[in-house]
Amino acid sequence: MEKQKAHILIVEDSENILSLLELMLDINGWKVSSRDNTVDIIEHLQLIKPNLILMDMLLSGSNGCDACRLIKMTPKTRHIPIVMMSAHPSGELESSGAGADYFISKPFEMDELIELINSGLNRSRIS
Repeated sequence: MEKQKAHILIVEDSENILSLLELMLDINGWKVSSRDNTVDIIEHLQLIKPNLILMDMLLSGSNGCDACRLIKMTPKTRHIPIVMMSAHPSGELESSGAGADYFISKPFEMDELIELINSGLNRSRIS
């Protein structure tokens, strides 16, 4: 029987970054979904049931930290690990305050991101 792939949702509004992330995560064997905004994020999460969320902190028209807070305050979604990404100098502090489980500063090395994702997925299997 084939092992089920972990499902990762990427929330990123830059098409170039999104394409690169989708490719790299797919190459690493994960199922990948993506979106460019946080509109109706809770309903979307309940529908697709990702194992981890990789989210940009600053999205056009929405704020990744606000979405992170909402996800972590909602009983049906609070267990999903969230990796926040940002090039903003205060990104790590802001994302931590919003309840993010992990933070990675842009630009980043893909190996570093893969390591964070593996940590988040391993943690979610244990919890």
